[in-house]
Amino acid sequence: MTKRLFRAGGPHNITHLANDQYQMSITMPKDEDGRVARECPNSLCSPAYFKVTPGTGITEGQNVAYCPYCRHEAEPSEFTTKEQIRYAKDIALREAQGGINEMIKGALGLGPSGKRKMGDGFISIEMSYKPSTPRPVRRPYEDEVRRDVVCPHCTLDQTAFGLATWCSDCGKDIFLTHVSAEISVTLSMLKDVGRREQGLGKRVAAKDLENCLEDAVSIFEASVKALVRRALTESRDDPAGIDSKMKKFANSFQSTERSKEQLLNLFGYSPSQPDLWERLSVCFEKRHPVTHNLGVVDKKYLERTQQAEREGREVRISESEVPALLKDIYSAISDIHRVLAAVGT
Repeated sequence: MTKRLFRAGGPHNITHLANDQYQMSITMPKDEDGRVARECPNSLCSPAYFKVTPGTGITEGQNVAYCPYCRHEAEPSEFTTKEQIRYAKDIALREAQGGINEMIKGALGLGPSGKRKMGDGFISIEMSYKPSTPRPVRRPYEDEVRRDVVCPHCTLDQTAFGLATWCSDCGKDIFLTHVSAEISVTLSMLKDVGRREQGLGKRVAAKDLENCLEDAVSIFEASVKALVRRALTESRDDPAGIDSKMKKFANSFQSTERSKEQLLNLFGYSPSQPDLWERLSVCFEKRHPVTHNLGVVDKKYLERTQQAEREGREVRISESEVPALLKDIYSAISDIHRVLAAVGT
């Protein structure tokens, strides 16, 4: 009987097709959270890498998958990572190793024991063959990604770097869902301030509030940057030109006034809720002494805010102030998203 390179069946359900072609099924290992890595096949996409939870989202008849960053469309199998391809090749080579060993034994006429005796009597020769050690197969090395979001449309549980714009299963816009998830993380931190104050003291609690305020401003800044880049991309701007514009923005979106100026110049956007933006401005200005002066009020802060606080004292941040800020931030981002998401359509 002719020996084949791969033994049929087994854990990988190996099937011989024709002309020395084989088919096998290889299941990719999941990470500790039960997710499997994916990578956008678009060479221009960055960061391109994300993860999904098998069994959630579209579980049957999925012919097209999407990149959560650039919305590149392709067959689901095309989103395989480089590490997963290496892993599959290693398994195939290990499976082939057994077939090669059997071919060598057959060519040498060795029996099941791997030995063959030639001649008899005074002179005889014994031939033996020791198969090589099976190739080790290392699991795919995968990056740790911690920004989780569940698509409200198809329920896919996915995780991405930064703020994902699209669901990788149904391709629908999930940007605001991801922003809401980031806000929820900061709210969870705020709920723990009281416990940390009791155990670690008032200064730690005050620092926690300062950090949450900084996080809130960062959510706004990152969200607006993502929306601006998306709008510029969908308006068919040159990629190099987009990068140049984004660099010029620098930290503009840490300021409400500069944010309004940039959005007006680029897209003709004006806030639909001026009072909301006034409240944002008051809170955003507190970031300056928190970030650059250990929370101590300085002349620059007083000049910009015209507040009644005294120089040299610590800026006041209440526990109720940050949740209200986060609510306003979500409203402001939703309004910007409503206008900028329509650009280029």
